[in-house]
Amino acid sequence: MPKRSGKGWLFSLWAPIALTLMCIALGHGQDSIVDQEVKVNQQIWIDYNPTTILSEYRTLSTQFAFRKITPEVFNRFQAISTMDFRNKREHGLFSGKVLIKSFRLGGGVIYTQNNGARDNLEIRLLQGLTFDIPTIKNLTLRNYARLEERLQKTFDDSGWKPGFRFRYRIATQISLDGLPGDFTDGFYIPLEAEVFFNLKKTDRYNDLIRLSPGLGYHFKSDWRIETYLIFNRTKNITETNNKSSDFILRVRVYSPPQRKENGEGPPGKSPAID
Repeated sequence: MPKRSGKGWLFSLWAPIALTLMCIALGHGQDSIVDQEVKVNQQIWIDYNPTTILSEYRTLSTQFAFRKITPEVFNRFQAISTMDFRNKREHGLFSGKVLIKSFRLGGGVIYTQNNGARDNLEIRLLQGLTFDIPTIKNLTLRNYARLEERLQKTFDDSGWKPGFRFRYRIATQISLDGLPGDFTDGFYIPLEAEVFFNLKKTDRYNDLIRLSPGLGYHFKSDWRIETYLIFNRTKNITETNNKSSDFILRVRVYSPPQRKENGEGPPGKSPAID
């Protein structure tokens, strides 16, 4: 997306709305928890996403995130980094376009601070690939498929417990530039849908499906901010809960891509790595 001039008054209007939504999400759902069963809950997700361009074909992306659930069940802290290796082939065998856009390798640490239960630590490794499916003019479906190996440990006498899952995400972005009135310049609508297949379930936090409509803004300085209202379906969000419906307010901040010395090539926008 091209850089756009910031609209100070519009951002000043948007920011209080986002803060109000956050307060509402935190304020609801304060009913007592029976056996920590949280069948319907509200969550706040906030993450910061810096990117470093290492070369024309290699990009390092990192996510620092905080997640909170209401009723008060847990706070989660996570840091995940992914190395993106862009496909060097310029032409594919069919339709003249390369199907696979990039390959990805990554890993991270997720620490969950539980209320009324032992804390949980997860070490996660991932391998994936991205590819695009062109549909209509100015609309492309970005696809991200990956495998994850998850090692979880509860802070008691138990050992490490492994889990494996496959994730598949489809995403697109609709620019609002060009609509009547300059106030839409810089705004865009990110849309994502993701499914999870738990090949070997871990004891906790086994997602099933996630739908993420949002609103984003691209500043002239190359910073970006995105706000999502997410529906997420999860299994084993607590020790006693089977399935839950999660309603999530997510705020994502992207800093301008940094280039290492001799870094070349456009960074593009990578699919989220959480």
